[in-house]
Amino acid sequence: MTLSHSSAPFLIVSLLLISVTLTSVKADLINDICSKTQENDVCLSVLREDPRSKDSNLKDLMTIAIDLSQNNTQYVRNLVAMLFNKETNSTLKTRYSLCWENYNDAIANLGYLPDLLKSKDYEGLNMHASAALSEPSKCDDNFSELPVEPAQLKVANENLRELIDIILVINKLLKG
Repeated sequence: MTLSHSSAPFLIVSLLLISVTLTSVKADLINDICSKTQENDVCLSVLREDPRSKDSNLKDLMTIAIDLSQNNTQYVRNLVAMLFNKETNSTLKTRYSLCWENYNDAIANLGYLPDLLKSKDYEGLNMHASAALSEPSKCDDNFSELPVEPAQLKVANENLRELIDIILVINKLLKG
């Protein structure tokens, strides 16, 4: 097949339009996901900042959200351990110990997600992600009385809830 000189510009323009369309589809996918989350700006930031999201489909974005949530959960559990070790107040030590258990449960529940995603068990994925989502709130609830929860821990709990919310939104989209 030979191209005439007059059809070459048409082919180049067509390829450019396809390229632009594919790029905007990826951006639209992230926008679509994030518009359904509690914290749209946080979602947009974390998904766009991850270099793996550049050419990702819905399943790839789920993997990214799971990874980010697992890493964040480990970070918060380490924060709780540090707060526990520095604390001398027995009441606060007890509360940090309870938060430690909450984060162990969150880590366990998030640990199931990669295999559930792989097997397309979206109901199981929803169940374990929802269970993990409840753990930062349980940690917060440990501080319902004085002394108050440290701001650093409160912010970390909120950040994790926002990440797990992304998982739940993507899961709904995957279920169709």
